[in-house]
Order: sequence, then C-alpha cells, then structure tokens
Amino acid sequence: MGSRGRKPWALWAALALPAAATIAGIGTYAGALGPEDPPRPSRADMVGYYYNGLGGSLTLRSDGTAELSGIERPDDGNAVGSYSLGKRCDDRNARWTFEEARPRWDDTVTLDGPDCGLWMPWDIEGAPEAPEIIYYAGDPSPGTRRVLTRR
Repeated sequence: MGSRGRKPWALWAALALPAAATIAGIGTYAGALGPEDPPRPSRADMVGYYYNGLGGSLTLRSDGTAELSGIERPDDGNAVGSYSLGKRCDDRNARWTFEEARPRWDDTVTLDGPDCGLWMPWDIEGAPEAPEIIYYAGDPSPGTRRVLTRR
C-alpha cells in the first residue's frame, strides 16, 4: 500500500516542461539559442541621404549633424491634440543620435534642431546596405506613416 516505492515521474515531467521552456526563452532572447537576429543597420550604416517620395528629404552625416528639408510634421501650435499636417520642417542645423536597443529591431534615430525642435524617436528598418527610417507625420495611423529610403 502507499506510494513509497514509486517514483513521481508525472510530477517531475510537469515541472521540467515549464523550466525547459523558460530556459529556452531566455537563451533565445539573449542570442545564445536559436537563429541570429537578421543584420540590422548600425550607426555608420545610417549615414546618407534619405527621401520619402513626398518631397521630404533627410541627410544624416557621420559627425552627428543632419539636414531636413520638407519633412511633414504635426502642426499642433497651441492646441493640444491637433494634428494638422500643414507644417513642413526645414532645418539645416539639426543633430541626430542613434539609439541601439535590445532586441536590435527596436533601434531608433532621434533628431533635434533649432528650427524644428526635438522629434520623437524614429524607427529603423531594413538591412545595413538599404536602411529605412520610419516616422509618423501626425498621430500614429497608417495615413501618417512616412518611410525615408536611402538613396
């Protein structure tokens, strides 16, 4: 009678499965297990001239300076929540920073300039040889999504 001589295999299996899944998840996130992240653009890859197909362009230079021309920006003026796309930003004296994140697909570019002010971080997509910069010219909706492609 009793279970004194029996081994609790079901209990060990029930505990081992979540533990193995946790270890595999941590290993994958850390890059030790699973496929590598696809190559992503680095700061050096981001340097160049970008165009959005709507008359806007952006030049990122290796010294951290940037030039914006005709980039749409929400013109909220003094009204909170107003997203008129009538404002175009032209700034020849802007600065840019590259923010590397973990996981790598969250890397961003932030622009700051005397004429256009500080921009929200812009997302980086694409491969090192063909990076793209994604930003929104208003509230985050498909109609305001802009893609700057390097030329």
